[in-house]
Amino acid sequence: MSVLPLAAGCAGEGDGCADWPAGLPPEVIAVVVDATDGLSEAQRADVWSRVRGVAEAAPAGSVFHLFEVRSVARGGVRESARISRPPHHCEVSHWSDNPDQRAAQWAPLYLRPLRDGLGSMSRAGPSDSSAILQAVQSAARRFVDSEEARGHLILISDLMQNVGVDFYRGIPPFEDFRATSLYREVGSRGLNGAALTVLQLPPSRDGLVDDRALRDFWSAFFTDQGMLEVETAFLAVEGGRP
Repeated sequence: MSVLPLAAGCAGEGDGCADWPAGLPPEVIAVVVDATDGLSEAQRADVWSRVRGVAEAAPAGSVFHLFEVRSVARGGVRESARISRPPHHCEVSHWSDNPDQRAAQWAPLYLRPLRDGLGSMSRAGPSDSSAILQAVQSAARRFVDSEEARGHLILISDLMQNVGVDFYRGIPPFEDFRATSLYREVGSRGLNGAALTVLQLPPSRDGLVDDRALRDFWSAFFTDQGMLEVETAFLAVEGGRP
């Protein structure tokens, strides 16, 4: 992944913290990476810029959980990292802490591990399966574990599920899928009320994907699970294929 500038902080810079938000509830941010065919350098840079924006704005006490969709993992998914947001220098004072030290730690203790974790997952070797629904369910368990924090799911994927139901053979209407045993297996109350961001990768097989049917399926699934502002959650990842 391209090395992008990391925040250096602004401790001691007059009113640089005057507009810093305070008192917001913490977030549990689950990032699910389904990079079956890897990501190009441009795609990695775009993904990181978007996730970094979430990280910079995350309230005090927030935690990132990174999940990787891999065929070699048990159940097709594994949690690869847990990264806690440290105190921001605008949240501490010289009377009780060290704002200058907090500013210096922001990148190495928070942004850099998050960037490196995403980079490692996006460079993983090819995988012959994409258990995306199962990975989303695993991520949602972290929201249930932290009921006092707001949940935010960030899904990085081409959305082509092929475990339990194979989208390459045809994307089912959601109402048909809703009647299956797989639907009952992958649903989660943890998604109810959670925020959603989908960073959608281009499909690896041109001409074989019905884009409208794909978007309709996932929009219906996330809406059915009670997630917030689903219609505006889908964002295309910029950059060519690997």
